[in-house]
Amino acid sequence: MKFNKLFFAAVAFAALAMVSCKKTPEPQPQPEPEPDVPEMPSIAAPAAGQTTIAIYAEVCPKGAYLVGSNQGYNINDDALSFAAVEGAENWYAITIDYAADLQVKAIARPSDETVPFGWSYQWGPNFDPDAAQPLVEDEEHNNTLIIGGTGEFVFENQGEVKLANVADAGVVYVWVKNWKASPVIEAKKLETCWAKTNWDQASDWTWKEMTAKGDGVFEVEGIWGGNGFNIAETEGGADAWYPTDHANVTIGEDCAAGDKVKVTFTSEKMTVGTLKVELVEKGEAPVYEYVSGKIFLKNFGTLTNLHIYGWTPDYNDNNEIFGAWPGTEVGGDATDLTQIFYEKAIKDAAYKFIINNGNGGEGNQTADTEWTVTITGENTISLMINDENQLVLDN
Repeated sequence: MKFNKLFFAAVAFAALAMVSCKKTPEPQPQPEPEPDVPEMPSIAAPAAGQTTIAIYAEVCPKGAYLVGSNQGYNINDDALSFAAVEGAENWYAITIDYAADLQVKAIARPSDETVPFGWSYQWGPNFDPDAAQPLVEDEEHNNTLIIGGTGEFVFENQGEVKLANVADAGVVYVWVKNWKASPVIEAKKLETCWAKTNWDQASDWTWKEMTAKGDGVFEVEGIWGGNGFNIAETEGGADAWYPTDHANVTIGEDCAAGDKVKVTFTSEKMTVGTLKVELVEKGEAPVYEYVSGKIFLKNFGTLTNLHIYGWTPDYNDNNEIFGAWPGTEVGGDATDLTQIFYEKAIKDAAYKFIINNGNGGEGNQTADTEWTVTITGENTISLMINDENQLVLDN
């Protein structure tokens, strides 16, 4: 018996030792739970010919307003202010005239009344699978969601969204989880800074990291493409500061495309600062040969108040044949042949064209053409808007 007791004691000890050698499983990180979708208030449907847009935004210090194709995307139009929905915290709504081609977005008013309204405070971007550099990298964490009613989002600018295809006499509910830039303006200066423009006169805009000079001042030098600038705290602009929206921008009179310039951004507070562009060294001004001519246009579509806009993507300086958007008024809507004269086109440049109604937007203009027309000064261009409002070459 004594032997058996010792034997069983040894077996038990060995078993305990084996158990103690087993590795305790490490706790696995759990994904953060998605926040609950806000409860939608019951908002009465508007009359026929109108549509109601309701937004839920927990961060909305001074309210919000609507911009869209119905008023020329005027970001300072106080007539289109959202009103708080009675009895529904953080819900705001607005009723406007319905249009089949309506496209709109909401913009928050900044908490600091000295900060002007701007596109930086539009509702947040979503993941755009077709964008080369999407503003939102994770398609599961979009910033703006439709949670009820009829409507869909269309993309622009690598993920900014516009609400489209809303219902006549309908209500659409939109959850604004984040604004593109926070409308809560804080006394915070940048610690890092990046500038984006078409450096070296390239067609694509790229980021350059700016050098910190202390106390929120940053500088960078480069060959300027003659266009505007975006300023951001990080490369890619996830936390975007857009000085062209709401800061003083000073560009030296001698600065032009192709010049080496010094760009200075002085950060003052959250999303606010001043931008200055100074000449470092003159570049060689491009020498173009210009030609004049005419374009024939037939219109078999439904567009009216026709304007023509033409540009060449190969040149960033003086590249618009009919002036800035929306271009030159054509002066005819009928199907008969219309002659449009131009006086200053870059010879041997490949041009694209858009026909629009003076405002543009989906349904109000022809699509950006995949084809181009090389203007030699010897050829006459014939264009046609077909019955599907597509602009085609009329050969």
